[in-house]
Amino acid sequence: MWAGMTIGKDDKALRRKLARRLIAVQEEQRLRLSRELHDDLGQMLASIALELHNVRAGSRELDDRLARATVLVDQLSAKVHDAAWSLRPADLDRLGLRASVEDLATMLCAQLGISCDVDLEALSSPLPREIALTLYRIAQEALTNVGKHAQPSRVSVTAHIHDDRMRLTIEDDGRGFDGGAEPGPGHLGLAGMRERLALVGGELTIETAMTKGTTVYADVPLAG
Repeated sequence: MWAGMTIGKDDKALRRKLARRLIAVQEEQRLRLSRELHDDLGQMLASIALELHNVRAGSRELDDRLARATVLVDQLSAKVHDAAWSLRPADLDRLGLRASVEDLATMLCAQLGISCDVDLEALSSPLPREIALTLYRIAQEALTNVGKHAQPSRVSVTAHIHDDRMRLTIEDDGRGFDGGAEPGPGHLGLAGMRERLALVGGELTIETAMTKGTTVYADVPLAG
C-alpha cells in the first residue's frame, strides 16, 4: 500500500518536472524564433523597403506599383514585429512584468477603441522568473481571447497581493460564453492556462455567462 502511494507521488513529481522542462524548452524556442524574426527577416524587409524608396520611377504605372509594394512591405514588417514581440516581448526582460502587461492591455484597448482600466502596482514587486513568465502568458492569452471573441466596450486588468498570494484579474464586459459547455476553438487556451498555473502552484478561475462578460482570475503563491 505504502509502496503504491510512494510510486504515485514520484510519478506525479516526475510529470510536473517534465512539464516544467517542456515549458522551459518552449520559451527557449520562442526566444530563438523571436530573435531570428527580428534580426534576420526584419533586417531583410528593412533593406527591401529602402531599395523600393530609392528606385527612380520612370512611369505613372511604375510609381503606382512601387507605392503598393512599399505599403505591402511596411505591412509585412509590422506583422513580423508583432510576431516577434508576442513570442518574446523585450519589455518582459528589460522593463519587467508590470510594464509588459500594461503594454498588452493598452495595445489591445487602443486596437479595439475601448476604455481600459489598469491597476498593476502589485506587479512591481520582485517575482521569481517562472512566476513572472507564467503571469505574463496568462495575461497574453486572456487578452488575446478578449480581442478575438468578446466584443467588449471596457477591459480591466488588475493585480493585488493578499495573504502571500498574487491575483491577476482580467475582466471584460463583452459577450461572455457558456462556462459549462465544452470549450470551443476560441477557448482551448484555457486548459493550457490552467496547466501552466498549476506548475507554479497556482489556480485559474473563470466567471462568465452568455452576454455577461468574462472575468479571469490567476492566483499564484508568493511563498513556500
